[in-house]
Amino acid sequence: MEGKSNFKEKNQNIYNAQDNFYYVIENAPGLGILKSLGIVENAKIFKLMTHRLGGPVLLKVESSEIAIGKDIAEQIVVRG
Repeated sequence: MEGKSNFKEKNQNIYNAQDNFYYVIENAPGLGILKSLGIVENAKIFKLMTHRLGGPVLLKVESSEIAIGKDIAEQIVVRG
C-alpha cells in the first residue's frame, strides 16, 4: 500500500484529515465497537477516503477496511 505519514498537520479529526495518509490515533471515543475494530489510542491507521456529502470515512486498520460514520469520525483525533 502506498501511503505517507502526514507531518504537516498536527492534531485533527480523522474526518477532516487528508486521504491516503497514515495517522496515529491520539484520542477516540471509548465505544466498545471501536475498540474491537482496533480504533484505540496510539493505533496506526491508514485513511483511504472520505465519501462526499457527509458520508462515512473508509479506514484501513491492520488488515481490515472499515467505514466510520461522520459523527464518530469527527470525534477521533489523529496526528500525522
